[in-house]
Amino acid sequence: MMVCKTCKEGKQQIDFYLGRRSCKQCVIERIKKSSDPKAKAAYDKSRREARGSELRDYDRRRAKLPHRRASHNEYTRKRRARLKGAVPDSYDREGVMCMYNLAQKLSIITGVGMHVDHIKPLSKGGEHNTGNLQLLAGALNMAKGSSEDFQLSWKKYK
Repeated sequence: MMVCKTCKEGKQQIDFYLGRRSCKQCVIERIKKSSDPKAKAAYDKSRREARGSELRDYDRRRAKLPHRRASHNEYTRKRRARLKGAVPDSYDREGVMCMYNLAQKLSIITGVGMHVDHIKPLSKGGEHNTGNLQLLAGALNMAKGSSEDFQLSWKKYK
């Protein structure tokens, strides 16, 4: 015989989930309450009213973390590539994510904004995969635009 910590009733051990101190009936009721969309919306609204600016600041700081930015950049590029039919069947997400993470780390280390660039642009039929990606400084990537045969003149940068 066990006593439920929620309803304080004595019940058989079979009426409890393994490792729980609340009975199955109380657990199910709590889950139903927490999954009610109206109750959740009311809770979210009250939380936003009470701590709105604090939550927004937290979200802004979290979005600027290097791994979050890299993941967001990879997701955005993949979505655009999918719209153009440029995501191959053998898409290597880990490899592409490594490129975006490396770009973020190099940007922090060097202080120069690094971009992941498609060697053959998606607009010209290039694929969104590791074999078609390269790291470029932001200024060079913007100068390159969507051209394939970009010739860099090093004389400008000496």
